Formats: sequence, structure tokens, C-alpha cells
Amino acid sequence: MSAKTNVKDQPARAATPELSSVTKAARRSLNVVSAADLPTTYAAPDELVQGLLTTGGSSMLYGDSHSGKTFFAIDLACAIAKGSDWMGRRVEQGLVLYLAAESPESVRCRLQAYQKHHGVRVPNFFIAQKAINLFADDVDTKAIIEEVRALEAEYGQSVRMIVGDTLARLSVGANENMGQDMGRVIERIDRIRSACGKAHFMLIHHTGRNAAAGARGWTGMRAAVDTEIEVTEQATGRCAKVTKNRDLGSKGELIGFTLERVEAGTTKWGAVATSCVVVPADAPECRSGSKRGNGFKPGTIKSRVMALLREQKDGVQKADVVAHVVKGGGAESSVYRDIKDLLATGHLREVDNVLSAADSAT
Repeated sequence: MSAKTNVKDQPARAATPELSSVTKAARRSLNVVSAADLPTTYAAPDELVQGLLTTGGSSMLYGDSHSGKTFFAIDLACAIAKGSDWMGRRVEQGLVLYLAAESPESVRCRLQAYQKHHGVRVPNFFIAQKAINLFADDVDTKAIIEEVRALEAEYGQSVRMIVGDTLARLSVGANENMGQDMGRVIERIDRIRSACGKAHFMLIHHTGRNAAAGARGWTGMRAAVDTEIEVTEQATGRCAKVTKNRDLGSKGELIGFTLERVEAGTTKWGAVATSCVVVPADAPECRSGSKRGNGFKPGTIKSRVMALLREQKDGVQKADVVAHVVKGGGAESSVYRDIKDLLATGHLREVDNVLSAADSAT
């Protein structure tokens, strides 16, 4: 018969220790919420621009040089500053801080043209005119947060939008293709958004050499933002295409616009000084990176010739093609030379001086 084990001889069972106050505090710092505590009524995302941008969110607006992306951003930001509907969408009104890191003079001129064209003043739109670097250190990150708080205290309104123009100028010294470098920039943008709770941060960026790859540089930038919008110039107009929208379901939507020339003043030589303003228009067929230009860089003569002839499926007289392209910028001799190259490479066909896109180019 086996001897009974004496309870006193058993090792004491270790009691589960209570969480210390420090551990509890650390656990609670993650701002955890229970799914069971969520309200039964669905809380829709807080929209800054109806169906397009969220309050406190982030976005990237990108396109080729001269595509009209900065004019587009300024027009949108002015609507937020005024609280007026924009492109048929409702808008939440608030202050705008525009970080004109690339060209403050250009932004000032475009805003002057906007105000003259529309016959308004936009008092809630502020331009930061100094160089800003969100890669090198925290100095400018803190300065932006302080400026936002100062504006809100002075004007009694929330800053609803911060525009960073451009990503390249906001990240001088960083390698755009390296996640380690660009991740540091994203972290500082997120810190600004967190500190300025209602401010949406929009980055203006460029396409790369390969238009099919989308925005230039590290692809993680696309994953980091809530909304991505690509601006392109087509033969029949300009187009902004929503290529990503995390929360509002507007991916694939097209926003058409044209640029109307405005006589803004005179130069020191007495010549007319002009700028442009955005005018709403029907959205043209918007070809994004993978289909645009058959590998030709957007905005080049070859890309513009192909865009025109894809729109005009019955073909266009060669002289009319040349005249159209020259009107948009380009020497006549260069247009004829590039058309000759496109014919030689099989992108175009010509019958009785009528040009059309070959089957391989559609």
C-alpha cells in the first residue's frame, strides 16, 4: 500500500502575480478597445471631401511634370479653405497649410490667379515658404505642429488640410527607393497627423521614368497613404483617377478638368504674365501607368501623338496631328521626326497621309 502524500510535503503552488501598475499602464497605452463595446450603429468614416478624402487621413497626389497636379491640389485646397463644394462633392471647411517646399513663388502666383479668376479672397489658406525637411531630423516636424496649433489658436478653427509640395523637397537627402529612408519620412508625417488630429496630409509627388510603375520611388509609399490619386494629361483633357481609397470606396473614379489660362498681371518688362486655373470638365478616358503611352514617357511628343490617335480611331490627317501637338508645345520638325519613328516601329500606320494607331498600340 503506497503511503499517502502529505499535503504539507507538496511544493507550494505559485500564485498568479497581479499585474503591477506599471504593466497595466503599459498595456493600456495601446488604446485597446473591445469589439463588444463598439456601438451597434455603424460609424462612417469622417469625410473631409465627400467620397475622396478623410479627416485626419493621408493621401498622395502624383503625376508627370506639367500634368496639372499642383493646380489641381491648389483648387481642392481652396475649396476646403472656403468651405465650398468641389467638383460636385461636399467639403468640410477649415484652415489649409500649404508647405510650398518646392516653389513658394509659383504657389503664390497660382493663388493670385485663382483669386482674380474667381473674384474672391481666400483668407484661410496659408503658405509655408521656407525649405522643409522631414528626413534629416525632427526640427521641421515640430515646427509644422507648432504652426498648426498657432493658426488654430489665432483663427479659432481647425487646420483641415496640410499639403506637402513635393515629397522630394520634403525628404532632401533621402533615397526615394529605400524603405528605410522613406519610412522615416512617413513616421514624421504620421506624427504630424497624430498631433494635428483633424488635419489631412496630402503629399504631391511625381511619376517615375517607368509610368507603368506609378509614383516614383519606394512602392511602400502607396501602402502608407489612405488615398492615392494619379493625374494625367490626355489628348482630350486632363484626368485625376482615384487609384486607391482605403475607406471610402471611390477607387477607379475619374475627375475631369482642364486648365484655363489667366492673365495675372505684367512682368517687369511689360509683357503679360499668365497662370492657369482649374475648370471642371467631363473626364476623358483616363489611361493610368500600365496603359499610357505604350512605354513612352508621359508628356513627350510620341506619347501625345499616341494619345490623340487612340482617341480618334478613324484616323487623323498627318498635318492635323502635327498642328495639334505643336499647339500643346513642341517644334514642328520634332513632331514629324517622332511620327516617322512611330511609323518605323509599327506603333502607327499611314494611308493617304491619314495616321492611325496600329493594332499593337491599342
